Amino acid sequence: MTVHGRPAEGDVVQLYRRLGPIDRQQMEIWRKMSPAQRLELAFQAYQFALEIVRVTERRAHPNMLSEDLNWHITRRMQGDQSLGR
Repeated sequence: MTVHGRPAEGDVVQLYRRLGPIDRQQMEIWRKMSPAQRLELAFQAYQFALEIVRVTERRAHPNMLSEDLNWHITRRMQGDQSLGR
């Protein structure tokens, strides 16, 4: 949930718990990257996650029509079960 366009404090705490300890060396590497490099890295990570979800959902629903599967994947990636309905 967001408050005035910012994540709620509980959401931030949950994210820190999920991420685990901060790797200071990795943070320094990211700081040295240009914004374009960081954006490219984020895009690659998203594409990787998307491909994993595609493979997982295709295995779970082998007979689902492509359009239905695509909406299923979109809803899962976005965390919003109301999309496309």
